[in-house]
Amino acid sequence: MSYLEQRLEADLKAIRQWVWDLGEAVETAIGDAKKILVLRDEDLAYATVLGDHAINRDSRECDRMCHRFIARHLPGAGHLREMASTIRVNVSLERIGDYAVTIAREGLQLGGPLPEAFAVEMDAVADESLHILRQSREAFRDGNAEAAMAMMKMSRQVQGKMDRIYDDLAAADDELDGKTMLVIFVVFSLFKRVADQAKNICDQTVYAVRGVAKVPKIHRVLFLDQPDSGAGQLAVAIGRKNYSEVAEFASATPGRSDLVSAELGAFLADRGLSDEDLATEQLEAMKHDIADFNLLVCINGHYRDYVQEAPFHTSAMNWEVEGMAPAVDRTAQYRSLGSQLDELMELVAGEHLSRD
Repeated sequence: MSYLEQRLEADLKAIRQWVWDLGEAVETAIGDAKKILVLRDEDLAYATVLGDHAINRDSRECDRMCHRFIARHLPGAGHLREMASTIRVNVSLERIGDYAVTIAREGLQLGGPLPEAFAVEMDAVADESLHILRQSREAFRDGNAEAAMAMMKMSRQVQGKMDRIYDDLAAADDELDGKTMLVIFVVFSLFKRVADQAKNICDQTVYAVRGVAKVPKIHRVLFLDQPDSGAGQLAVAIGRKNYSEVAEFASATPGRSDLVSAELGAFLADRGLSDEDLATEQLEAMKHDIADFNLLVCINGHYRDYVQEAPFHTSAMNWEVEGMAPAVDRTAQYRSLGSQLDELMELVAGEHLSRD
């Protein structure tokens, strides 16, 4: 190995170790912040707050090391991707350090112990977020894209739990004073953001190892329609044909599920659309699964005619679809739904958008 190669490897090793040590400090800060919520230890809280100055200094130094490496070695594609990813991972770690500071300060606002039910939930969410962060950092250190992608799924599970927690918090409105409720809400949100930042680290691992900029998000769309309409089934067929890489589509009808009618089946065949697995779901049977969808799209009425309210992390919209009444016009529906789907997917998928 030449002198220049030895120097490159030495600098690379130093950066990798620096990022790992920075992550250790950040994990310790988050772990201490979790303890503060239980112990309400002022000394530990202020130590955590002040300790963030060192984390910020180390983060700035990491940024300088990466840029110095690029300028000194003019690295090839593999090492250049690693430096770009390291810079972004460094930002995620610095932000997690900021979350620890905020959690520590919020913990000091509590006048007494956390309500038991929320204390148990918070402990579980904090532990899960810390586990995801640890595994994500190890995946980045080891260049393990497969492990990183597994952690991405776990981070999304944390988000799914938040809907139920927020519902429980709203239900406890009469039992909690305003300050305690606000502290609980903020702290839960910050632990969820720890998992979000860990997912960002996983994204950067995949990019560094495989050169994939970012794994596209799969948007889950549920169309709300009335029985015997078929418009929701048509929307699903169009969506699956044109946007299967960035979205998953399903349709639901209240009261019962619907199979594809012979009339709609013939229209789908004429347009080159598949009628496979297009039966609608019975809306009432999906009560506990609605929160799994990113988007509720009502194409027959208003979404509140179907669900009392959209889950916390779900967006809802109402489309005016041509050809619905008084007489059904499938061609008009096809054009209207296709145009609105194009606009929706362009909005939510952006740079990852590609049509089959």
